[in-house]
Amino acid sequence: MDQRLEQVIAHPLHQHLGIETIESESGKARLSIVVGDNVINPAGVFHGGVLYLLCDVCAYAGLLSQLGAHTEAVTHDIHVSVMRGARAGEVVVFESNPVRVGRRIAFIDVSARVDERLIASARVTKTLLDA
Repeated sequence: MDQRLEQVIAHPLHQHLGIETIESESGKARLSIVVGDNVINPAGVFHGGVLYLLCDVCAYAGLLSQLGAHTEAVTHDIHVSVMRGARAGEVVVFESNPVRVGRRIAFIDVSARVDERLIASARVTKTLLDA
């Protein structure tokens, strides 16, 4: 496993949110979390800000499997469309898929699902930098 991916998983915020593992291969990534008390909003549903953050994390994790050791990626833009909420106890699965990875910019699509129900989709744009 890429050391940078291990650092993503071990990040204290990501641990607090409930990320335990991330699969990353061929530019794609998959992660899941159980919606718990630390990620719900006052209305009792999955917090939108956490949803956005995890879409970004999933996009980055997938991209890591395609980046060279001396290339880093930072978020340039993110658009998230939320279609429905997730409730406490539900498992949300995030999957990323690279649309285009160029020399200086990458476009990644991310989906968030509960079972087979799509709850959100995102387009994440990353700027690629020399580390």
